[in-house]
Amino acid sequence: MSTTMRLAGYADKFSVHPGDSIKFYVNCDGPSAFEAEIVQMIHGDTNPRGPGFIEKAVPGAFKGTVAGRKQVIHGGSYGFVNNAKPLNVESFTLQCWIWPTAPKTHERYWKHGAQGLVTKWSGGQGYGLFINEDGCAELRINGEKLATALPLRDHAWHFLAATFDAATGEATLYHEPQVMYALDPVIEPVSRKLTAGIVNAPVPLAFAAYVEALDDGPLAKSSLPAGVVFAGKYNGKLDSPRLCNRALSRYEIETMKQGAQPGLTERRNSGPTGELAECIVGAWEFSEGINTLNVKDCGPYRLDGRLVNCPTRAMTGYNWSGTVFDWTKSPKEYGAIHFHDDDVDDARWEVDFEWQVPADAKSRFYAAKVTTREGDEDYIPFWVVPEIGQEQSKIAVMVPTISYMAYANEHVASNAGGAELFVYRVPIMQQQNMFLAEHREYGGSIYDTHTDGSGICLSSRLRPILSIRPKYDHFLAQAPWQYPADLHLVYWLETMGYEYDVFTDEDVTYEGLARLEHYNVVITGSHPEHNSGTQLDALHNYTQRGGRLMYMGADAWYWVHSYHPGYEDKGRGVITEMRRCESGIRTWRADPGEYYHQGTGELGGMWRFRGRYLHSVAGTGMSSEGFDISSYYSRTPDSNDPRVSWAFEGIGYDENLGNFGLVGGGAAGLELDIVDTLLGSPPHTLTVATSAGRHTEAYLLVMEDFGFNQQGTDGTSHPRVRSDIAYHETPNGGACFAFSSIAFCGSLPWNNCDNNISRLVKNVLDRFAMDGPLPAPPADAVHYRGRADYDAPEDRFRRRS
Repeated sequence: MSTTMRLAGYADKFSVHPGDSIKFYVNCDGPSAFEAEIVQMIHGDTNPRGPGFIEKAVPGAFKGTVAGRKQVIHGGSYGFVNNAKPLNVESFTLQCWIWPTAPKTHERYWKHGAQGLVTKWSGGQGYGLFINEDGCAELRINGEKLATALPLRDHAWHFLAATFDAATGEATLYHEPQVMYALDPVIEPVSRKLTAGIVNAPVPLAFAAYVEALDDGPLAKSSLPAGVVFAGKYNGKLDSPRLCNRALSRYEIETMKQGAQPGLTERRNSGPTGELAECIVGAWEFSEGINTLNVKDCGPYRLDGRLVNCPTRAMTGYNWSGTVFDWTKSPKEYGAIHFHDDDVDDARWEVDFEWQVPADAKSRFYAAKVTTREGDEDYIPFWVVPEIGQEQSKIAVMVPTISYMAYANEHVASNAGGAELFVYRVPIMQQQNMFLAEHREYGGSIYDTHTDGSGICLSSRLRPILSIRPKYDHFLAQAPWQYPADLHLVYWLETMGYEYDVFTDEDVTYEGLARLEHYNVVITGSHPEHNSGTQLDALHNYTQRGGRLMYMGADAWYWVHSYHPGYEDKGRGVITEMRRCESGIRTWRADPGEYYHQGTGELGGMWRFRGRYLHSVAGTGMSSEGFDISSYYSRTPDSNDPRVSWAFEGIGYDENLGNFGLVGGGAAGLELDIVDTLLGSPPHTLTVATSAGRHTEAYLLVMEDFGFNQQGTDGTSHPRVRSDIAYHETPNGGACFAFSSIAFCGSLPWNNCDNNISRLVKNVLDRFAMDGPLPAPPADAVHYRGRADYDAPEDRFRRRS
């Protein structure tokens, strides 16, 4: 399989209103030109058992030939302070705390080489602290190097300091581990006289990198600052960097750990002495502005800096006490920033073309299709979303773009050692998977780990997201997942002739109930797993005020997400954040003390452990997952209840529901939800169909549902490993219908949408789309119920052939 992708792009936004414009950025690496056109996306699945790939031309939309050019992503996070006279020192003391995560790399490592810590050095000029190729602390002054003899221990705090006296030429480097074990050798300071004074390079001061070159070429435009190319991206935490303009004594270095607050007064704590205060150049406090991209200098020159590619903040510092876990309550203990050599926040490419969306454009799934004569192809998805008050339909599809961002550019197929066990087969990877494995600068998903093994908790939409593409089969499902899976639903809506609007999670997060309230029914995507609190508030308010919700998937409302406020100048929803905490299905877990989001200060992890049970949103919640084959449903006695029997008109009681489909061969598969009134399902919920007893040993109970490992938690034996289709009413004539399986939408297109899953969904949608409140339930259905009073249908767990 070719790993080359010569054509890849992204847009400046996910949602665009009719009448507004949308910009597209494309890397065309090789061909001199590419063709671009706007298409409407109908079906993205190439499975021959379904309708196949379907796109539709958009009359009058952008279509033309665009000059090709290579554009690159300068990946890896760092900070910089613009060049200024005080930074161009003759003598100096440079000091900081570090917690390296990959101090020594293999020569085949994608960015093998020295790592910059605090540097004003480039091309053999200047000064700086580094980690060298042997994993040791290193001082560079011009072309001369001074290194310690013993390497830095990974995932441990070390204090580093370096001094240089221009008058004597004496340079000294200190490496002092915070933790010393009984048999550790003492690491003595290293000193040497150097041959020449500092030749100050006209480059920025850098944190977690060094300046490789000043470049006025086109590929350097996407670096920040433009034309300044950084290398030696550091993996690890950095805390409390300091710079003074003379060589300090060891005692003075210790005093400088406290920073640059003014000297002893009646109102303030003691700071540096008058003599020390006179030599301070910069004292950067990373505990300031944690929810920003700013680096604050508390020194006299206020040499504030800027962070690039969104390193992880709100991280425990060298002085973390282990008693405060919310960084907003004690920010001084969170003065560490974790930098990674594969962070990315914005590709910063040049615009290649844009489309002015017509004022009368339909609200639909669209994409910019880009191709070359040589056969290269990419699709850049976006959505035309009506402005509030200008809705085009009574039906709306809520596109789960936060979840798309969470899975963006996932590397699990190629980087997870247990992938084969997970999916019960050899994972079949796509061209995108192979390309991303070689191009870490495109960033990973929130399911991945960084190159240093720490979890990725931030994801950007301002980069090519090669997993949000039609024709893309995910390794878990060996079928469409997320975006292309949601096109199964879109194809069904188009084939059945429904008029509908679309909007995104991002729109609901920023606009709240106002985005929802004018629709009779809101339909979710197949896997709205990742959600913001304001989105959940809006959904709750919508259903409580008579709105109807059709939950078309499973594993929804699971993880806490927030948007980083530091990117509002680039548009809404640029960076989403999630911290994986102490429970839930996790590919990694955050370290103690690092559960709170850096952008909003809110507790991360699962909504369930924030007291917002996922079952309470649409009536069902996550119970199990498995990735071999999908099963089907049988109706329960609840389906005959007059409150819901209308949903099964034209469907026999003994019919197998969804024993077909484009995702695993059935409607009940991949990830499954169940009714559980003790976890938030309303006690008047009706379980109208279930897949109980029909899943394999590959399906396992979610770990948050049991306290210790034991046998019998798989689909062949555990009663909670199933999917429940469920219905419940909400106040003011509203209701929720939950279909409770990620594979469910994959059954809709089967046999040209002529099947019993299609009939069931049509019956529900037709009723939910009606004007006015839904018909009132029978009088005898109205009575008080407790959570534990729920009476499951008799044959709910009985295996049926």
